[in-house]
Amino acid sequence: MNSRPLLLIPAFLLSFAIAGAQTTPEEITADYGPPAEANVWEKFTIPLTAETFGVDESTFAAAMAGVTSFWIRTEMHTGSDVGGIDNVYIGTTYWSTFEGSSEGWSSGGDGTMEWMDEGGVEGGFLQISDWAVGDWHWLIAPSDWADDWSSMIGQNIEFWYKTNQPTYAAIVKITTIPVERLVINTPVSPTILPGDSVLIELEVLPPPEEDITISFSTSNSGCIKVPPATIFPANHSTGYFYFTAAPGATIGCESVIEATCPGYLTSRITMVVLDNYGIGETDLTEAVTVYPNPCRDKFTLSNLSREKISRLIINGITGNIVYDKENEDLSNSKIDVSGYSPGIYFLRIFVGDQVITTKLIRE
Repeated sequence: MNSRPLLLIPAFLLSFAIAGAQTTPEEITADYGPPAEANVWEKFTIPLTAETFGVDESTFAAAMAGVTSFWIRTEMHTGSDVGGIDNVYIGTTYWSTFEGSSEGWSSGGDGTMEWMDEGGVEGGFLQISDWAVGDWHWLIAPSDWADDWSSMIGQNIEFWYKTNQPTYAAIVKITTIPVERLVINTPVSPTILPGDSVLIELEVLPPPEEDITISFSTSNSGCIKVPPATIFPANHSTGYFYFTAAPGATIGCESVIEATCPGYLTSRITMVVLDNYGIGETDLTEAVTVYPNPCRDKFTLSNLSREKISRLIINGITGNIVYDKENEDLSNSKIDVSGYSPGIYFLRIFVGDQVITTKLIRE
């Protein structure tokens, strides 16, 4: 008489275990926007809670424990539109202010990204524009933001956003599955001097298990030229390539640069050919110079103009600030860079009410 109930106990326990098991979702999303006004920065705060993302507590906890990427959809209009983000914070752990570069962010979907050095909430910001391929456009956070976010449950996602077409709401997206993507890391300025070239860092995430072919394209070959298709070696995550101003390129011309590879998200940025990176007047470039360049230990900040050099910022190739000094006058001072790794650095020299940007090579 007791044999049948005893046989049912394991089945009951098994069904209970299955009912209690939680499958991690591939992605979770939350709505935001639209802004109240076009072309006006508005701050959005999105709580990192199950309720906000429309899932139960266990599903949300599972997703937060294995975040692989964070996306902000920047499109709120069915036609052509231009959006921007600034001052992004994920709890108290991750943040980007875009003061010196794109900081490892990349575009996704139907968008071309451009780092703007001014016009944001407090300086630089990321702008993204339609590229008319039929998908939403997104901005995707740096790859090193992928981690266990469990400790941030209950904190907030915060960012500033603007768009010229605030038609309907967009979303933020947290993924838990691998995202294979290419990332063109813009330098300190998304511009190239006439007759010059810029060394660009390309990330392949995750590193390929075998050799792959990376292809580059330019929407305006008369403005900016890109390298031919290149074999990217297995088990490498970073490569460096030169983008070059085309001979006779018109000052102010721009080009959309793409990096593509089958199976990877395309990375797309807009770059511009401008004299003196479009900042300051060209006559000061002759009066304010850096020598020796290349240098090993120190360089001199020579200034033959009547203006004072009030500030010097040195950025690494990915845009990180490695030196920032303000003084009453830094003219003709010697700057020690002996502790920096060999490579290319970008200098922003504040002269009077102007800013000159130039390259420095540390041997």
